[in-house]
Amino acid sequence: MKRCFARGLLILFFSLLLAACGKDSPPREWVPGWQQGPNTLVSRSGAAALEVNGVIHLIGGVDGRDFLASTEYARILPDGSLSEWRQGPPLNVERGFFTATVSGNHVYVAGGGHGPNGRIQLTSVERAEIRPDGTLGPWQLEKHELNVKRRCSRLLQMGGHIYAFGGFGGILLDTVESAEILPDGSLGEWLVLDERMTVARYISGSITADQRAYLIGGHDKVRGVGIKAVEWSHETAGEPGFLDPWQPTAELVTGRYGLEVARHGDYIYAFGGLDGARYLDSVEKGRLKPDGGIERWEETTPMASPREGMNIIVKDDTVYVIGGGNLQGYPGSVEYANFNEQGDIGFWTTPEAAKKHREVIAAREAAKAVLPNEAVIVQNLQSASYSYLQVQRDDGAVAWLAGPRTELSKGSRIQFADGVFMSNFYSKELKRNFPAIMFIGEIREVKEGG
Repeated sequence: MKRCFARGLLILFFSLLLAACGKDSPPREWVPGWQQGPNTLVSRSGAAALEVNGVIHLIGGVDGRDFLASTEYARILPDGSLSEWRQGPPLNVERGFFTATVSGNHVYVAGGGHGPNGRIQLTSVERAEIRPDGTLGPWQLEKHELNVKRRCSRLLQMGGHIYAFGGFGGILLDTVESAEILPDGSLGEWLVLDERMTVARYISGSITADQRAYLIGGHDKVRGVGIKAVEWSHETAGEPGFLDPWQPTAELVTGRYGLEVARHGDYIYAFGGLDGARYLDSVEKGRLKPDGGIERWEETTPMASPREGMNIIVKDDTVYVIGGGNLQGYPGSVEYANFNEQGDIGFWTTPEAAKKHREVIAAREAAKAVLPNEAVIVQNLQSASYSYLQVQRDDGAVAWLAGPRTELSKGSRIQFADGVFMSNFYSKELKRNFPAIMFIGEIREVKEGG
């Protein structure tokens, strides 16, 4: 009898405990979206970034006018948010359009560009020691420089070597070079490898996963669009510093350049960039195959704003999008979110906050649906990738647009999005120079009476 009474009290106790926990835990709702973090000290695109010991470092880049030697860092707080940004040690050389990698107690950067429009391509290499608190010591120039000038190349560490992939050095590059990491953290001489990539890669994305290097997307200089091609390789067995032949794998859904990539769990993610005419907010994920390669790419939660040249950092289950550029310039903003069990991106919040977030997204989508410009087509020149439209506005101004292929003819009235302005653009497909042209992502015919 006493045993039954005690068991009854125990059941009652746990029932009350569960009820109390239910009261203390308000309902939570998954929101496919992003939260806002603290803006960086300097708005920058084409910077390098990495995370060490819970500290995110943002290195160099361009602020829209000048190439930068400055660096800054922020600490990841226990709830996944970021501290305010603080100034870090400056590089010895101003540089943008480059990447960084880490090995042991050192961070390395290589190549990039500076000068007017980044025309001066660099071969110099720098490293900084990682302090116990995650901050960086002074940068020092390495004795050995790259053999090839490389702007917009990618830098990865595998095994005991650092590899530099592709980029631009007067031409688009399909070459790779490697340098051994010596015991004191310095680098040995760089060696250009015989094994070339399957595609010249410029403004592409890269990442290592399970000691395999993946190169993703990039710029098609002839057509002026992003490429979908993805390839992978790994170090040759018994020959450190050398790579096996590159193997193509599943292509991106959208060709893109100026993108950034990251890995979480079994997925690689491709964020933003440009497809040629549009700044992209879209994000794709591809599941890794156990023996190398990617099964297929599919879209997941887009970023809160379109960006190219931004930085992506993943720490545990949180992903951070930092800086970059778009039609509004260089915002210097930071957004962050979490990964769920399906590999999608968002965050948990209260139903009230989730409702407010959905309203903000709906308003943003409604604004995107409005095309702000209107004109009449004067002529339509077709290429494999674009329609080159000469248009006349109602005020008589004449301009050239490059946008998605359309069969609309002379006299058709169109609405079109804002776009990317380029001066002295030469179309290799049309064999024609355009003194001024705007690349746009959407064209819509205005119907009579519409």
